[in-house]
Amino acid sequence: METAVSVTPTAKEYFSLMRHELRTPLNAVIGYGEMMQEDAQDYFLDGYQEQLDEVVALGKELNVVVQELLGTPEIRETPDVVDVDGLRQQVIARLTPISESLLLASTRLSVKANDEDQSILTSNLERVHTSAKRFKGLLEQIAGQKGYGWGGEAEASQKTLDLVQQYQSYVSTQKSLSSGLDHHKVAGGRILVVDDNEMNRSLLFDQLYRQGHTVEVVDNGAEAIQRLREKPFDMVLLDVMMPVMDGIQTLDVLKADPKTKELPVIMLSAVDDMDKVVRCIEMGAEEYLPKPFERVLLQARIGAALEKKRLRDRERMYLEQIEIEKKHSEELLRVILPEEIVTELRDTNTVAPRRYEEVAVMFCDVVGFTPYCEANEPEEVVAYLQGLVESYEDLAGRYKLEKIKTIGDAFMAAAGLLIPLENPVANCVKCALEMVNDTARIAPEWQVRIGIHVGPVIAGVVGRKKYLFDLWGDTVNTAARVESYGKPGTVHLTREAWSRVERIAEGQSVGMVEIRGKGQMDLYQVKSIQFP
Repeated sequence: METAVSVTPTAKEYFSLMRHELRTPLNAVIGYGEMMQEDAQDYFLDGYQEQLDEVVALGKELNVVVQELLGTPEIRETPDVVDVDGLRQQVIARLTPISESLLLASTRLSVKANDEDQSILTSNLERVHTSAKRFKGLLEQIAGQKGYGWGGEAEASQKTLDLVQQYQSYVSTQKSLSSGLDHHKVAGGRILVVDDNEMNRSLLFDQLYRQGHTVEVVDNGAEAIQRLREKPFDMVLLDVMMPVMDGIQTLDVLKADPKTKELPVIMLSAVDDMDKVVRCIEMGAEEYLPKPFERVLLQARIGAALEKKRLRDRERMYLEQIEIEKKHSEELLRVILPEEIVTELRDTNTVAPRRYEEVAVMFCDVVGFTPYCEANEPEEVVAYLQGLVESYEDLAGRYKLEKIKTIGDAFMAAAGLLIPLENPVANCVKCALEMVNDTARIAPEWQVRIGIHVGPVIAGVVGRKKYLFDLWGDTVNTAARVESYGKPGTVHLTREAWSRVERIAEGQSVGMVEIRGKGQMDLYQVKSIQFP
């Protein structure tokens, strides 16, 4: 990882970076060694098992010793009082013999493999051997250091600065994984790995590929953000310490963006800093794993994070589907119920019945509809009826009437019910006259008669499985009786309805008429109206 260092590093910085640099190649040795153990077992390469076990065991032993030497409470909490020269001698003395054994074991392993086995084990043999040499080289560098640059020294030695600045890419060939990996591939997630160390990127790529994931790698936070904007991913493995934009800055950007806010992020770092761990979790990171990470633990936490994301995605999908179905249900309700009633039903799950005092009710009926049905084909009857009802609905909407229902060939509507009107009867009369004209145009063989009355009504919704918005009261019954009296092609009004439009309408009284259930009533036939 490239970190610009222009001043003398502190003791804490030096020990943290030393732990990081020593553990990075060990992580590669252990990770690739375990992958080769799997391949050797799957392909019955028993002759390699013993040496593979030795390589992995030596890598783990070195990792434990590094942590014992450089991860003590004294080094973590009070690094400036540590005997640097004494500690360096301990590091060299404890780690060198084991590292030499590791290098020797990896060399024997590489030499032993024939061409066929090399193909099965892919490039992992080379990676283990190169990582072992890398670790040995780091020890030699530490052994050659003379100064550390803290405790009053004016300037750090070049080798100290070299060690502090060793956050550089480790050159390793990322060869295509061949037959030895394909049998491991199962359905997985899309994972973006963000790490400036190429050895770490290569190891994570190989391990995650084996677990069945689709993996892409980038080497800094800025490139990661750009990649996430270009395509979808299921999760991010994000290193904490990187150039250009570090992991904490990158996490902050991801959690601030609504598009990536819910994306699971697992933080990776070899720097044992609990403050950063807490900060990342508080910012929304899913998990935090120290390097070198345990392969099984990494697999388990990635699996858990992906499963949580899938559950969240599934929940979001279900909620979206519920919302779609809810909108669809409301659209269906609006076909049979007025808008205001749908809103009330949605908000309260019920509709309170109400009394309305000045409502004009209109009934329209096709004359001779039943005999016509018996004498003609059903398709023709329904086609005519469909055309009429569509026309009537359009006219009702134009003149602000509420369509209440259709019953067979009868059409019922009301004005002044849910939409306040200056003269509900005038709206009804204008609509009725145009309905008569549209009937002659759409179904020339049919004629309609229309009756209108005005007065108080009760309105409400009935039904549980099938809702019906309806009107009740004497006003409704009277309007229906007036319609049944009328002659074909006419619009009739009661005396009460005529009184609301007599100054703007042209019509005449048809005298006192016996209306069933109502007795003698004075009816008026309207021929035209002056409608604003």
